[in-house]
Amino acid sequence: MDISNFREVYDVVIPDLDYYIRQIDCRDGCPVNTDPRGYMLALHAGNLLEGYKIARGPNPFASICGMICGAPCEITCRRDRVDKTLTIRAQKRYLAEWFGMDREAHIKSLEMSYARGSTKPQPNGLRVACIGAGVASLTAAHDLLRLGYAVDVYEMMRMAGGMLTYGVPTYRLKNEIALNECHAIEHLGAKIYYNMKLGRDITLSELQEKYDAVFLGIGLWKSRELPIPGADGPDVIRGVEYLRVRCAEEQWKIDDRMVVVGGGNVAFDVARTSVRNGAKKVTMVCLEARDEQTADEFEIEDGIEEGIEIINRVAPVAVERDAAGKITGLRVQKIYSLYDHTGRFAPKVIPDSEFVIPCNTVALAIGQAMDMSFLNGWDKRDQLVMDRGIIKTERGTCRTSVKGIYAGGDAAFGAALFITGIRQGQEAARSIDSDLRGTRPYQEFVGEFTEINPMRDKTYLRTKWALPTMQPANVRVHNNELVENNYTDEEAHEQANRCLQCHVSPVFDGSLCIKCNGCVDVCPCNCLMQVPISKLNLDLGEGNLRVAVDNYYGVDSANMLDEELDVMGTAMLKDEDLCIRCGLCAEKCPTQAVTMDLMDYSFRWIG
Repeated sequence: MDISNFREVYDVVIPDLDYYIRQIDCRDGCPVNTDPRGYMLALHAGNLLEGYKIARGPNPFASICGMICGAPCEITCRRDRVDKTLTIRAQKRYLAEWFGMDREAHIKSLEMSYARGSTKPQPNGLRVACIGAGVASLTAAHDLLRLGYAVDVYEMMRMAGGMLTYGVPTYRLKNEIALNECHAIEHLGAKIYYNMKLGRDITLSELQEKYDAVFLGIGLWKSRELPIPGADGPDVIRGVEYLRVRCAEEQWKIDDRMVVVGGGNVAFDVARTSVRNGAKKVTMVCLEARDEQTADEFEIEDGIEEGIEIINRVAPVAVERDAAGKITGLRVQKIYSLYDHTGRFAPKVIPDSEFVIPCNTVALAIGQAMDMSFLNGWDKRDQLVMDRGIIKTERGTCRTSVKGIYAGGDAAFGAALFITGIRQGQEAARSIDSDLRGTRPYQEFVGEFTEINPMRDKTYLRTKWALPTMQPANVRVHNNELVENNYTDEEAHEQANRCLQCHVSPVFDGSLCIKCNGCVDVCPCNCLMQVPISKLNLDLGEGNLRVAVDNYYGVDSANMLDEELDVMGTAMLKDEDLCIRCGLCAEKCPTQAVTMDLMDYSFRWIG
């Protein structure tokens, strides 16, 4: 290979306000753009009310997110690139419990919402029906009610909450907490009709005649079937249906030896619920290897602590039965790979590797599906486009193929985190308001920089990661109480201090820089570098680096050699993935060419 013309270049961008807001990775990672950095810093400073307001502002279900959120903010957290991510979810729980989780507290929190409108809007004369009382529907209702809409919610169960109350085991989330949060939205004005199933008690045709818009948040309430011999019997437990009964604290008798098929979070909920439901031996079988399982790591670890056996890389072959038809075991076969070289799902079995796992109960938790009976009695059912078993829905707007029908949550986009469903409820509310009233709202961002003292207390780098404590496994398997304890005041204060404060950034003044390289030398994470400007690959839209140089210096650089261009200056590069906001570069600089600047920012809805 000819490398005679090769030269190293760096892809760079020039920061603007939007660039700096994107550096707050936890906020950027949250589907509803909650600002964990904001509420953790408030918590650490002792201003718990301000911390709670920041957590509640963009999210009408902040309390349940503090208990069970999958926390995508923790996945994107910059601290995870240093040692271990911040314990954001647990700190939100601490703030929520401090503020209160009873009905009165949640009603009070309605005033803290960042959503458009108010808690006492003027009625606009328009009516919306929300189908299902899960987080997507109730979030849409919450946002529409604040704009003056009349909102009716149709729920097929006897309690609100959807999967919050009928899909999350009580050892992870108490129904009372979820119901109190739902009650606050009822207090705001939502009228919920219970035991009303779409397609059975009311049809979409009737709803379209009665309402100006309909939002479908019906969820995925059926378990996927397993096409193997013996698995179609009524005695084979379907995981979603089983959880729906057990999470409502109703009875479901099982035998003492259970095999759960599946390796995701729902499968672990089924397995761990069964331990508490009297099963003496619970075994999980899944196609995936240990590092391929889709369940959260804490679910796997907690399940193992509770005595659940996991057999990886096996495929179910048949449910074994005796002469009387009773289950005696699950026949499985070992597999040596799950995907082919292109990444396509294609399990490869090991010949002559079958064996039977003795059991008298089998539960299937291999995925969720939609109950299509919601279409019964609808004269436009053929117009609603379905896509791979869910409602085809436009991302960002939640519009379906039928005018006036919107969808969100699992039924529209597949099984996902609760916080994702909350976002879709917000998007649907904006689309409904836009379509019915012609509004075009947008969020205005205002940011202002203030120079601060770079001499930051470095204890934030030495504080070790720690989750809240847990009930001992030998205790928690005998009850349905919450397995995770809340942080103590001291623990919450310490963990909040681990925040890197990504709203603070080093800012460089080229007119003061003497190119001593002191900031580069002192940087503990090697995130700074000085390079000749000819090595920059800079996207300036219609222009390029040489155009920028020409405009700044008043020259024509078109025919300049790189060496001549480099005389024009040097660029300071910063790798944002590595910067830990320690301030050492600003402390070291002899000319104050480097300062640490804090960005105060706010968002508000316009229109």
